[in-house]
Amino acid sequence: MEKDILVITATQGRRKTLGETIRSVREIGSDRVRHIIIAPESSLQDIASQYPEAECIAEPKDTKGIYSVLNYGFNTYGKDYRYLTFINDDDTWLPEYKQLIETITKDESLDLAYGKTRFVNKYGVKIGSQACSGQFDKFIPLLHSGIILLTQQAVIMKSELFFKAGGFDESYKLVADTKLWAILSKDNIKYRYINEECATYRIQEGQLSSDHKLQKEEHARLLNEVGGSSSIFSSIAFRLTNIPTYIKRTLGCKGYRRKPVTNKVAQAITVLLPWKIRRYVLNKYFLYNIAPTAHIGLSFIYPRHLTMGEGATIGHLNVAINLDCIIMGRNCIISRSNWITGYPTGTDSLHFAHDKERRSELIMGDESSITKKHHIDCTNSVILGEFAAIGGYDTQILTHSVDMMECRQDSHPIIIGKYSLVATRSIITGGAQLPAYSVLCAGAYLGKHYEEEWKMYGGVPARPIKDIPKEAKRFHRTQGYII
Repeated sequence: MEKDILVITATQGRRKTLGETIRSVREIGSDRVRHIIIAPESSLQDIASQYPEAECIAEPKDTKGIYSVLNYGFNTYGKDYRYLTFINDDDTWLPEYKQLIETITKDESLDLAYGKTRFVNKYGVKIGSQACSGQFDKFIPLLHSGIILLTQQAVIMKSELFFKAGGFDESYKLVADTKLWAILSKDNIKYRYINEECATYRIQEGQLSSDHKLQKEEHARLLNEVGGSSSIFSSIAFRLTNIPTYIKRTLGCKGYRRKPVTNKVAQAITVLLPWKIRRYVLNKYFLYNIAPTAHIGLSFIYPRHLTMGEGATIGHLNVAINLDCIIMGRNCIISRSNWITGYPTGTDSLHFAHDKERRSELIMGDESSITKKHHIDCTNSVILGEFAAIGGYDTQILTHSVDMMECRQDSHPIIIGKYSLVATRSIITGGAQLPAYSVLCAGAYLGKHYEEEWKMYGGVPARPIKDIPKEAKRFHRTQGYII
């Protein structure tokens, strides 16, 4: 099928969520979409190495701000495409976005299609749903009533509309897209509203949109420029349409709670609940994301956020506290008696305050595993690739230490490549990487970033000591658990 939809993502290349954005557009848009990532030239190599499937181009050096980059992208490439949209590097398309694509492409008389946006926290867990309606022609009266009808994550339009409107007003930093929708709403365009959550909007610290003072100033300026006035009838109709959403917000229903339970007593009591009840409580009140077939034994597992994929299990007598998140993929295993801890971000402590990019997290790829009695320090990221394993007993993984030169606590990520094995009583320190398809021998110390795959690493300090035959069946298995 011919590609007829252009999607632009403007990014600095720093957000780890960019991969989720790329995957969602590829999976939902399929072969109809061309997705271009525009980033500073200094970031292109890193982005290309992390996401080799993505099409990346350098932003011109004279661009200033996201809307300037988007204008460049659409003006350079968009005229060859019938439809345009853009998505930020921390947002994603949901399966319902396909309805937007099918709606606007099957009815050639339509100029624009839009749906609802799901609000998620920085871990991708739903914390709310956008109030929305099919009143696009009342966009400006609603705007005067303090109602922003739609967000760009869940919008797709004909390219000719964008060029006719003159693109985005680059004098705005936050609401140029809102101005574009306001202008289009005055032109009697043909549109269609899909009453489904079609995309996610991630709310997290450090976003430009969190500058509420600037947002308020630009909103006031926008109202003055687009003219018009509020309409009590349009406002009432909008709010009546969204009564179910308002009720769920008020009651704090699942997906509408912004703050999880953090009380230690509640955590201790929850450990003793039967699993089905405990899973319900953890998902609803702790804002975790635990799949129906996942399971936690008698363990004290309370990071700020927990995601467990289908079939993931945590056994008995494990402790996981004082870290930002644990993310376990499909069929991951944390066996028994492991101590997993860290130092969460976003505190007032001077410890690690110099490192703004640090994330205290344990991320386990599909079918990866951690066996028994290990100590894992997640002051910085500890990442296990698919089918990777920390085997045996008593391994120490330590991401933080004292920087002797600067006389301060410092930390660096640790990466265990896919299909790799860390054998019993090993020590791994911050900044180390065990490459994919490799083995760290028992009792070894790894403190270096290696990249050579299909190797056995051993010794103190560890170094490559032997090749691993590429026909070894352990490195080709399709099931993580070995009988």
